[in-house]
Parts: sequence; C-alpha cells; structure tokens
Amino acid sequence: MLFVSCKTYELTPLSLKNQLENSSLEKKDIRLNNASIFLNSNYIAVSLDSLEVYDKKGKMFYLQNSPSIEMRLINFEGEKFTIYFDTVVIKNDTLTGSRSRFMPNFKHQVPFNTISKVFVQDGHKDFKN
Repeated sequence: MLFVSCKTYELTPLSLKNQLENSSLEKKDIRLNNASIFLNSNYIAVSLDSLEVYDKKGKMFYLQNSPSIEMRLINFEGEKFTIYFDTVVIKNDTLTGSRSRFMPNFKHQVPFNTISKVFVQDGHKDFKN
C-alpha cells in the first residue's frame, strides 16, 4: 500500500458510500499554522484513516485522510460541488459536506443518487490537527 498526495484521484460514488459506512465521526480541532486564535476551528469529522482511490490509469492507492483533503462531486447535470472530505456524511440518501473550515454551516447537500463522479485531492492547506 502506498500513501500518496499531490494528484487528483477518482472513486465511484458506491465506493465512497461503502468506505464511509465503515467509519465513525469524531470531534476534531484544527488550526492554521502561524494564524491567530480566531482562525482555529473544531468540527465533526470522519474518522477514516485512508481512502481507497484510483489514479487516471486505474491504479489503486490509499490516500491518507487529513483536514486538507478536498472532494469534488459532479452530478449527472454537470454541476460541481467542492467540499472537505473529512466532513462528508451520508444520511437519508443525502451527502452533506462542509465547504469551509471556519464557517461550519456553509455546506453542500447533494442527493446521493444524483452523484455521477467523485474526485479527491490533497489541497496542501496548512491545517494542523
């Protein structure tokens, strides 16, 4: 198994759902490196250690979960939604995820059955747990 970052990876909506079903939620505190106390935040996060993803050649990798992992969802109409992976929850067939670390109520809610593609990448933001 390799733990990688820097690239954009893909996974199917069903794979995402299956991996999230095997995880729990936990409270996390994050801070920006060298930022004032006003930029610190806490939120409920997915406790998954890594996410099974595929590169564009179809090779499987394990992307280590961190506060900087960004997820881009595309629905069947071509609309795009960007959220932080570790805030994703699927409840009542609706995927919900946070668009901002510091405004926790700033979320996307997407009916799960409308998601056609899922991409993830490490945004390399300097968040610390």
